[in-house]
Formats: sequence, structure tokens, C-alpha cells
Amino acid sequence: MVKILFFDFRHCEIVDGFKRKIEKPKKFEGNPIFVSGHLLEENWISLYGSVLRRPDGLWQMWYTTIMRGKGNLVLGYAESEDGIKWERVEKDAIIIDGNKTHFVFDREPHGAAIIYDDKEEREELKYKMICGASPSGCISVFYSRDGIHWNPSRKNPVIGTNPDCPMSLLRLKSGKYVAYHRPVFGDRRIARSESWDFVNWSEAKTVIDQSPLDLPQIQFYGLGAIQYGEYEIGTLWIYHTDRNDFGFWKMEGYQEPELAYTRTGYAWHRIEINTPWIERGKENEWDWGQIQPASSPVFLEDEIRFYYTGQRTTHGKSLKVWDRSEPRSGIGFAFIKPDRFVGLVCEDGLLLTRPFWTETGKFFINANVKGYLKAEITDISGKPIEGFEMENSIPIKGESISHQFKWKGNPDILKTTNRDIRFKIKANKAVIYSIFSGNEKEIGKYWDFRIPYFPFEREKIYII
Repeated sequence: MVKILFFDFRHCEIVDGFKRKIEKPKKFEGNPIFVSGHLLEENWISLYGSVLRRPDGLWQMWYTTIMRGKGNLVLGYAESEDGIKWERVEKDAIIIDGNKTHFVFDREPHGAAIIYDDKEEREELKYKMICGASPSGCISVFYSRDGIHWNPSRKNPVIGTNPDCPMSLLRLKSGKYVAYHRPVFGDRRIARSESWDFVNWSEAKTVIDQSPLDLPQIQFYGLGAIQYGEYEIGTLWIYHTDRNDFGFWKMEGYQEPELAYTRTGYAWHRIEINTPWIERGKENEWDWGQIQPASSPVFLEDEIRFYYTGQRTTHGKSLKVWDRSEPRSGIGFAFIKPDRFVGLVCEDGLLLTRPFWTETGKFFINANVKGYLKAEITDISGKPIEGFEMENSIPIKGESISHQFKWKGNPDILKTTNRDIRFKIKANKAVIYSIFSGNEKEIGKYWDFRIPYFPFEREKIYII
């Protein structure tokens, strides 16, 4: 499947009458779905952790908390059948006073990120975790068969930096592992390290730094990331420091995420600077103090869920005594429909794409159309392909993540395949989110796609 998204206009030739607009996710009305305050925990939790849905349908969550009465960081564990109703599950990984607990890792984990590695054939290595861990506090890796019982790598730490931050962990289509963390201890920017074997990691390279538009109070606390087609997308924890905090470490402030993306893994872009992707709640609501997303979102059949911790307190105050009856922390989620990160909005608009190559003559658009939308397929020069002219286009109306383009007379789709084509779209009162080509099976896996290559890029790939 080939797909055009509108994070930017790289795949567009002409854009008239359209404006880009970020489409923020909607918070689940039943939030929070999980709260702090368990008898074995201090009244604080954080998604320095991960949420995933296993291929068999089991939902699993690992979150960071503090063991009550001992003061050390641990990973708590919970399960769910639907990703909404969660329960802490007692296991035998950590025994306290002869009793099983819902704790599964107690080596002072900092920034834990966990993946279920479906490319891994060895069952005992299916789950992989990266985190700062004792005794060094530096970035280390661990393996598990079930996500409960963790074994260290033969070589730890694997990166000689104390992360002091939330991290994210990916395994790309190529098989390469990617970790996002801080370049050095205390440096609130985002760095990237890579590995082919999960043990030997490359030197950290800074990939997200302050822009000229950022005020002095903007720092980057961490990044939750996942592969989306040939992009990586991420929830970038923006740390807004208190302007009256003159301390070197800037401990007073709050966190609120922005959406970011990259095509290369190194050139990251924030979708809309100083515009939060998930906003804090109103004062005294459960998430008014801070928003802290998980290490990655979760892809469902018809939506994308962004799990996050909401705090009633701001940074620097989060670990001080909480003398109120409400839970200090909770976990909830916000959701969007597939591809609906950024829309092109118009009253009357004209869009012409740059050339792209497809082997499938079925074309779709993710759009909300209150007026109408028509399309034409052209050759690389902009000349309409016979039968696919604008006047033959059957107008699209309504809202769908996969409107199918159709033309009168059912022209021969072979005229549009295995060649470079362009799409020309005319729209009235519409929002466009993506244009894509593929079969029904491919479009069901909306997160698995390639982006158009320009002719010289495609030739280079074929040569390699």
C-alpha cells in the first residue's frame, strides 16, 4: 500500500484553498481508567512505562511507581481484556512477606519501555525492555517470555548514560532496534541510539533540540515513539519550566506533549510548535497538573489510542506529601481515527500530488466531506488519463476513513498501474487526511504502508 499523509506538503505539487490543521485526539469520557493509591504503592504512578495489546488480544500495562515504605522505584503490572477496564495482577516475580504482588521489576527502573517483539522466534526473548537499572543506574536491557519475569542481557549496561527520563523502544521493519533517550544525564533533549542485536548500541545522536521559536522555558523531557508506515511518529514531552525557578536543574514546571514525526529517524519535526497534542485538564481535574504519554500508542482496527498518565500536581511537587483524598495520579487515554493527525481543510480547494507509483488500481481517500470531492488521475505531465478525467469522477460525500474513488463507465484500472501517476482533487467544504492505494487486506492494516518515492529515489532503491 502506498499512502500520502499531510504532516507537511512534501508529496504535493499544488495546494490551493487548503489549510493544514492539526486534529487533536479526543479524551475517553471514562478517564481515568486506572488510579494510584494501592496499598503497596505510594500515591503516585507514571507511564514511564508501556501499554500494548498482544496478538492474542491480551492487553498489558507496565507503569512506574514507588514501593510504599521503602521509597524505591518498581514496575507495576496490570492486564485488561479491552484496554479500558484494568486490574493489577498478582504474580510471583516480586514476593513481599511471602505474598505475590503486582510488582514485576524492582531494580530502580527509570524510563522503562517494553515491546512485544513479534519478529523474535525465541519465545524466551519475545518481550524486550530497556530502562535505567541498578546498580549502575545506566541504560540496560532485559528479556522475558511473559512480560513478568525479566532476565538481564549478558552485557549491561548497554548505554553508559543514566536516562533520567521516559524512553521509547522500537523494532523497525528492517529488524533494527531504536531507542530514544537523553544524550547525557540531565540534558533535556532527545537522542537516538540503534542496535541490530539489542546488546550493542550506537553512540547517542541528538535528534530533537530547541527551535528558534521556543521560549527559554521549553525543554524536551522525553519521547514516546512508534513506526507508522515509513514514518516514525512520537509524543514529545514538552517540559514548561517555571520562569521563576533559577535552579540549574529546573525542577518546577509541567509536562504536556506535542506530536512529532520523522521520515529518517534523525530529522524530527514538531507538527505544530507550542500546540499540545493532548491538553491538560481544567484546574482540579485528574489530569490538570501534567500529561505524560506512554512509550508508544496502540493501533486498533479503527482507532489509535494514546495512553497517558495524568497528574494532579506539577513537576517538582509530584513527590511531595499529598494530603488530599483523591488519587494523585491516574491513567487514561485519548484516541483518533486512523491517519487523522493533520487534515487539509477547505471551503473550495484544489490539490495536485507529486508523482507516485502504484501496482494496485484501487484508490481511496480518508476524508470528511460536507460538500463534495472529485478526483482526476493524470500522467506525470499532468495530462488526464483517459476515463479518469475530473468530469467522469463520481462525487464523494460524507465521512469515512476509506472512501473509494470511482469514475463513470468503470474505466480500465490497468491504465493507472505500474506507472507514475498524479492525483488532482477538487473539493468543497471538506477535510482530507490521507490518499492511498491498495487492496482491501492492505488498507485494513492502515499503519503498514510505504510513502511515494520520487523517480530518482526509486531508481536508487532498485540499484541497491
